Amino acid sequence: MHNMNNWDDLKFVLAIAKAGGLAKAARGLGVTHSTVSRRLSSLETQMGTRLFERLPEGLTPTSAGEEAVTAAKRMEAEVLALDTRIAGQDAELEGPLRVTAAQLLFQVQLADVLQKFSARHPRIELEMIAANEKLSLHRREADVAVRVTDNPDENLFGRLACGQNRAFYMSRDFARKFRETMSVSHDTAPLSCVAFKWWGRGVPKEIRARYPGAFISLVTDDMIAKKAAVLAGMGIGRLPCFLGDPDPELVRVPGLEPTRYLDIWILTHPDLKHVAKIRSFLRFTADAFKAKSSLYLGL
Repeated sequence: MHNMNNWDDLKFVLAIAKAGGLAKAARGLGVTHSTVSRRLSSLETQMGTRLFERLPEGLTPTSAGEEAVTAAKRMEAEVLALDTRIAGQDAELEGPLRVTAAQLLFQVQLADVLQKFSARHPRIELEMIAANEKLSLHRREADVAVRVTDNPDENLFGRLACGQNRAFYMSRDFARKFRETMSVSHDTAPLSCVAFKWWGRGVPKEIRARYPGAFISLVTDDMIAKKAAVLAGMGIGRLPCFLGDPDPELVRVPGLEPTRYLDIWILTHPDLKHVAKIRSFLRFTADAFKAKSSLYLGL
């Protein structure tokens, strides 16, 4: 009898035995009905014996078929164990891994993500490159970038970590004065606003429509500086929800709903996407951001 130790052949025998028919086995294997039929006929010819009885209700293993199924189950277990051992070597991933992101993202969540990843993979030497300018992954200035964008470079490979919303905030002290002013002069009172240079230097249209007396008291080019100015009572300011909501000293400006902000992406160079440590980091980091999506969406 032909010695059957070819896992590729055994995979077909096992699928047919589990499915009880060629069509269902083919679906499970992701191949055509005729492929399964051809493989089975070829195998039975090689072995000089029938492996399955063709009955009206389906295919049932013969005694030779039962032996083949037993061998297939044993080999399947070995293949799965090997997969697990190879995946287990991920615990020994090693070497440098350079991650770039805006300082703010490291501060809010990314440093914590890196700490947990490092605890899982202690032999990976992590480097945090806090840069607001966009380091080039194409020039290998970093291995992985965490970017806040709706248009990630289409030549890069990556995962969408989560969406974001933004809202208008003011300090608690400013909110008290705001309530007093609005109770007297309503929406026409002068209302100071802190602008973020990259979003436009003027009063945001939502504020102008609701509070015609609004004006810009300060323009800044940095989100951490903007939050500091709002906390200091320089005016109301629009901030990503992940920055505004957790701070007990800030409150949302009433009557203004959060609006959509840019997505967060975890990106790498396409040549690096199969490198185990990078693949692990992309998956781990995207999952960590997804788990906190309510923070980023302001829910």
